[in-house]
Amino acid sequence: MRKALSFVFLFLFIPFAVKAVIIEKIVAVVNGKPITLTELQERAIFIKSATGRDLPLKEILRQVIFEELQLQEAKKLGLEVDPDVINSYIENFKRENGMTDEDFKKFLKERGITEKAYREEIRRKILINKLMNYEIKLKVAVPDEEVKEYYEKHKEEFRLPERAEVWMIFIPKNEGKELAESIFAKILSGESFEDLAKRYSKGPHAEDGGKLGFVKRGDLVKEIDDFVFNTEKPLGLIERPEGYYIVKVVRHKEVYVPFDQVKDEIRKKLLKEKFNKRYKSWLNELFEKASIRILM
Repeated sequence: MRKALSFVFLFLFIPFAVKAVIIEKIVAVVNGKPITLTELQERAIFIKSATGRDLPLKEILRQVIFEELQLQEAKKLGLEVDPDVINSYIENFKRENGMTDEDFKKFLKERGITEKAYREEIRRKILINKLMNYEIKLKVAVPDEEVKEYYEKHKEEFRLPERAEVWMIFIPKNEGKELAESIFAKILSGESFEDLAKRYSKGPHAEDGGKLGFVKRGDLVKEIDDFVFNTEKPLGLIERPEGYYIVKVVRHKEVYVPFDQVKDEIRKKLLKEKFNKRYKSWLNELFEKASIRILM
């Protein structure tokens, strides 16, 4: 009789026991570590919040798998994230966005994110960043010779607006076109531009023989600028409402940003390129060595 009662007792409670168990769907297994559908959906929320894009779950799963591979590597190396660092990150986020604690809770709620999930997301990012510093950044360097070589091979990237050395004689309108043409003819015949400028020019550089020095494209009024930079003529007579300009183009000069001013910028660019290349290669190695099963 006792055995029968025991059986009935067990039978009565089995349905309740089964209802209490929630079976979580596993979408992938990475080196024995399961990734659940809930985790994947949480990551989808974070990605949409950050980018505003609804990515396909399979694409998000690929990102999650690569993240998991990196987190496992970080664990092997004993890398950790102090909870105080996460707290500091959250406090900085609130301060930069002018949020109170209530504002922050509302921010998370509107995006369907729990604080626990948010803290875990920060932990993952900080941990992966620490791992990248350890595995990639500390092992990537750009020698000075490489920086200089880049500058010389890509000099066009550092070209400044074209410049030209210009001399000019200005004759006001009331002194007449005839005078301007006479001076122009004298210059063509070989007389000194400087002497004629000192004698006749009413421009601001008359005492210097009409020497403006180097000007860059766009510095001068359009008609003169077009003559200086869009023709190959060394000498021209240009009429404008205020008077006549005799313009001499002495030489054009290519000007580049000095190497010392851009070497740090170049180094950062090359470091980033090397980092991305090494990071991609390293991730692919992790992926190739890993045991990965995708179940969706």
